[in-house]
Amino acid sequence: MCLNPIAQDTDVLSAKHEPALVWESLFSYHCPHASSPKGQLTMNITRQSAGVLVAEMRTGRLRCVEVMEAFADRIERYNSRVNAIIQLDLVKALDAAAVADKARDAGQAMGPLFGLPVAVKDNYDVVGFRTTYGAPALRNNWPDSDSLHIARMKAAGAIVVGKTNMPEFAFGEDTDNPLWGRTRNPYCLSRTAGSSSGGSGAALALDLVALADGSDLGGSTRIPASWCNIVGYRPTTGVVPKVPSVAPFDRLHVMGPMARRVDDIRLSLSVVCGRDVRSPITAPFGPQEFAAPLTGNLAGIRISFSVDSAMFRIDSSVTDALTACADVLSRAGARVTDAAPDVRFLARSQPIFRALCAAEYAGWAVDEHGLELGHLILDLVGQSRRLTGYEIERANMMRVKAWHRMANFFDSYDLVCWSTSSGSPFAPDMPGLKEFDWDTVCISPALDLPSISVPAGFTQDGLPTGLHILGPPGSDRLVLEAAEAIERGLQMWQRNPPNEKLELAVSK
Repeated sequence: MCLNPIAQDTDVLSAKHEPALVWESLFSYHCPHASSPKGQLTMNITRQSAGVLVAEMRTGRLRCVEVMEAFADRIERYNSRVNAIIQLDLVKALDAAAVADKARDAGQAMGPLFGLPVAVKDNYDVVGFRTTYGAPALRNNWPDSDSLHIARMKAAGAIVVGKTNMPEFAFGEDTDNPLWGRTRNPYCLSRTAGSSSGGSGAALALDLVALADGSDLGGSTRIPASWCNIVGYRPTTGVVPKVPSVAPFDRLHVMGPMARRVDDIRLSLSVVCGRDVRSPITAPFGPQEFAAPLTGNLAGIRISFSVDSAMFRIDSSVTDALTACADVLSRAGARVTDAAPDVRFLARSQPIFRALCAAEYAGWAVDEHGLELGHLILDLVGQSRRLTGYEIERANMMRVKAWHRMANFFDSYDLVCWSTSSGSPFAPDMPGLKEFDWDTVCISPALDLPSISVPAGFTQDGLPTGLHILGPPGSDRLVLEAAEAIERGLQMWQRNPPNEKLELAVSK
């Protein structure tokens, strides 16, 4: 339980951890709302969806600087308690907001993300920020260009305020690393925010930014989304081209947008989606797939729904919290059936694919920096280099078998739903951590299924949980529509973290 998270965990961040890149700017800038208790204006601005904020800024009813100041206030109040944003430059962000206001006043074109404060996971490149991957060995890794999806977001008007935390090289069950420290769950500071995009999840949960990104290999956008009561999406491979990438042919790792509302995911995809000649894997559709707002209409859609299937070991506290979801989908027009595909055997291949991906994405760092890296990365890369051709081929054959079985299942169902996580957010030192069943989210990358975690309920202890919605490759729009139906029916986004407890922590 988490009855008093502040009493359970009041340690400040350890001095061994790296100071934020331009952290001084946060405190040297005087935010006009910071001198008074959470002003109504600040609260109203930061709780709005990204789509609403863009519309208000494009018309001039809200100034971009006004919006940036409101989010700066939230960051100043709460970020130090959860350690979500680990590199920050608010001076540059406020300057960019002022430039955006002048451009609008001059009648210049405004993009679909005009003036929007966003944060970027620390494994993607943003000029002016380091790309550290959470590794002390890369603390001075300054990129000279933006990752493609960041360049597209900037071109659409987004303003990057900082980088979000992650475990070293995005491997690990908790968002913690020796460079920046641990990210805490806003709903219970003694619990994990999930991994590996836990920094983005916590930042969104506390309204520190309007949009964020994540990377997803084995649930890294979806688990933090489930445990932080936000939305995390894993698109079909190629929807968002990976440029630059050390593994351009890999289909397991993708960039996935994260947001507080489902239609904001759609808005983000409308910008970052689209072919690039530098990426060998491309989706069969472009940004127009995500141009129109979501409706949540599921008329005639066949949905397999099973939150307590024998296929996974799901804690009863989670399944109890998801009981209303099937009725919501039915009211949206879907034909909901209690059924689940039998692909449990695929779990036996996951350790092999995980080790191979670690070698693809971190092998170069192991070769260059060796023992400067954490033991998990060294172990995974070491495992990959000891694998035999037979072991790899056997894992691939299990993947093929699971794919055929899943493809046959999709002949009868358009979408599949189950719990995003097998349990509630755990305390990082929890003895039973190894007993968690991560297979709920690992099936998607192995079979290239677009999938989303949408806020769907709370346990009796007040901890968030999410519904996991999956579809066949290329069904991204339909997956989003189902998530929109859940969001409209349950309205879980309205249940904020316990700010009064965070305020108490800030005052100590």
